[in-house]
Amino acid sequence: MKSYFLTGSRKPETKVALNWEQKFIRFVAERWVFQGSDPHAFRPRTVVFAFGDDFLSPLLKKHEHFGTLYSGFIGDRLVGYVRVPPGTVILEGVMRSLSLTRADTIIGLGTCGALQEEINCGDIIIPEAAKAGDCLSPHYGFEFGQMIAAAALSASLAGFLERRGQKIYRGQIVTTGAVFRETEELLNSWNADGFVGVELEAASLFALAAYMGMKAAMALLVTDSPIRNETSGVIRGKERDAFVEGITGFLASPNIPA
Repeated sequence: MKSYFLTGSRKPETKVALNWEQKFIRFVAERWVFQGSDPHAFRPRTVVFAFGDDFLSPLLKKHEHFGTLYSGFIGDRLVGYVRVPPGTVILEGVMRSLSLTRADTIIGLGTCGALQEEINCGDIIIPEAAKAGDCLSPHYGFEFGQMIAAAALSASLAGFLERRGQKIYRGQIVTTGAVFRETEELLNSWNADGFVGVELEAASLFALAAYMGMKAAMALLVTDSPIRNETSGVIRGKERDAFVEGITGFLASPNIPA
C-alpha cells in the first residue's frame, strides 16, 4: 500500500522535511484517523463532529468511509462526519489530521448540562464562547479560564434553528475537564456568572479551530440540569429527533460553504 502521509505529496517518491510535530500528525493520521486511505480524496469542506452519541451517520446518503471518517450527502451538500467519544484526546488527533484535507468548517454536536433555572432538558444551547476549563486549550494559545469565542457561524446556526421554532439559548458556557467534579460551589459560581451550560469539548474545539484557521460552531442538546438536580431521557426522545432535524436542515442550507 502506498503511503500519502509521510511524503507531503500524492507522489510517494517526493520527500519533504518534516519537524516532529508535523511527522507525528501524519503518523497519527495514517495509523488511526484515515487508516491508510488518501486524505486528498476526502472532499468535504464541512465536517461534523458528534460527541458521544451518533446523531447523523444513518442519514448520510452515498456515504464513503475514510478510516474513522465518513463523507456523505445531506440533501445536496457533501459533508464529512466523525463520531468521537466525550473529551479531547481523540478530538485533537482528528482535528489536526484534517490539516491534510480541504476541510475549513467544523460543526460540533453534543450534549450539556443547563446552568440556569429557566433552561429545560430538551432545549438547545448554541455557545457564543466557552470558558477553557479543559487541559487542551492551553496548548493552543489560550490560558486556563480564558473565554474562547466561537465563529460567526454560530449566530447563523442559532438563527436558523430559531426560525424553525426551536427553543435556543445563546451565551457563554463552561468546558470542564472533570465531569464528576462539578461541585456545588462550582455550579453555583457558574450560575451566578451567567453561564448557560457546562460540557466537555467546546473550548477545545474552538481553540483548535482558531489555531488551524478554521470556522467552528457547536450545537448542544440539554440532557440534564445540575442546577435543578435533574436528568432526563431526551437523548432518545422527540427532542433529540427535533435537534437532529434542525441540524440536517442547517447543513443542507446556504449558510455554510459548499
